[in-house]
Amino acid sequence: MSKHSRSKTVWRMVLAVVSVLVIVALVAVAAVYRPTWIHADSPMTQRSSVSRTVSPRQLETYCPARMTIADTDAYGDSEYQASNGNIASSVRYTAFGAVFHSSVGFLGADETTSALVLTKDDEGADDDVFIASGTVNDGSQLQNTRLLSASDGTGAASSMMSWATDGDLKGVSAASCVTPALKQSLMVSGTKTGITQQLVVANPSAKATSVNIKVWGSDKAGALALSTGSTLTVGAGKESILNLAAAASEQDALYVTVSSEDTPVAAMVRTITMDGLTSKGSDYAVPNNVSAKTLAINGLSEGDDVNLYVYPSQQADVTVSWTDGTGTKNTNQQTLEANRVSVIDLGSVPKSATGLTISATEPVTAAAKVTNDGDGDQADFALVNASVPMNVSAIAVPDHATAQVSVTNTSDDDRTATLTSYNGDGDIVEQSDLTIRAGASTTIELADINDGDVTAVSLADPDQSMVWNIRVSQKDVSDAKLAGVSIIGATDLKEAREQVWSNQNMTIVR
Repeated sequence: MSKHSRSKTVWRMVLAVVSVLVIVALVAVAAVYRPTWIHADSPMTQRSSVSRTVSPRQLETYCPARMTIADTDAYGDSEYQASNGNIASSVRYTAFGAVFHSSVGFLGADETTSALVLTKDDEGADDDVFIASGTVNDGSQLQNTRLLSASDGTGAASSMMSWATDGDLKGVSAASCVTPALKQSLMVSGTKTGITQQLVVANPSAKATSVNIKVWGSDKAGALALSTGSTLTVGAGKESILNLAAAASEQDALYVTVSSEDTPVAAMVRTITMDGLTSKGSDYAVPNNVSAKTLAINGLSEGDDVNLYVYPSQQADVTVSWTDGTGTKNTNQQTLEANRVSVIDLGSVPKSATGLTISATEPVTAAAKVTNDGDGDQADFALVNASVPMNVSAIAVPDHATAQVSVTNTSDDDRTATLTSYNGDGDIVEQSDLTIRAGASTTIELADINDGDVTAVSLADPDQSMVWNIRVSQKDVSDAKLAGVSIIGATDLKEAREQVWSNQNMTIVR
């Protein structure tokens, strides 16, 4: 064997020995340490995370049934029996922007049996408005709206109204339709003698849910122990009712939260007031999920009596001011206790005032009861939530309603917003810029626009400084010289967005 061959053999032996040593070392390391990402049975394995912003393309809106008394059983003399009288109702469904279609049907009904009321093809413009009318005489309605795209100015804004000129529900009751949510809050007027407060919780989903109800009153700070229990079961496509007047009696006002464990629900309160056999009005309390340091209430008129309800989660100094065409005028200042509803009697609305503002040192939730008197000691009232400015919002005007738009500028500077009115075909009939002084408010009569044929209105507020609503009445009630008043708040058409995080997890490989 040559010298060169012997050298090659030696190198091969060395490399073989080194390779064996490396393999042995790797086996030893693997026996001691294994990375968590290869452990398929490890309790939590995350290697990377991806974030996405998503917006829903399908919306649900719950429109409550017409107003009804709690007990319609016939007993005793007929003149003393409770009666719904000649109660009637109307509802206006609207859909704004990039909408594919919107259908309406009874709560719990199969969507395939719903009456298709709003449709749109792919060639429709993104600023189209679709409008339809109906009633809620036979029960609550559910509006399902599917969007072509999610964006500001796209969504559903519907509302309902009921009215009567005889019976125990004389006057007008109205409300915006409610978007279901896992948690909703409501500000409710008192539970004294003669007042019926029915909390109605609707579950539009195909799965039953349990809701937890918490109530804070006006007598003391802290949540109240409800005499009827604090849990309510709501079946799939069903409604359940809790008598708040029995659950938390003898309170001047209530702050109520409704929390669902499994599926979003829609909540509202039917409020009816009687003084013996004399009707003193009825209205709906709809969710009031806004808590802020600056709030505004619109829709007031000279001669109204106003009680303001304020709930702070922390002690707060609160200043309340009337607003008119020139600005604000302070009317009340108080320090309010935390976790307790305070009732502030503001008396009669002064001449020219159309709204009020609430300024607080800590965020508060607020609402008002606005009362108006009619003939024969009859009265009616509106329950109106305090609100904050929105960039783009809309209100549907119920069929058979006479409406007045009321707008307040909550900023410290003059501001301009664009008010757009639509007819029954969804066409724009008027578009005007409203310039309002700092802290001032104004009103617009919809009867003066397009001969009163206005079915919906929207407000574009780029500076996000205006708070607005509509005050509605009804001709039959007015002609009977009865008080009839209700106030419908604006629906925010801001694009709903949620942040979704996706994490890689090897535990799904088993």
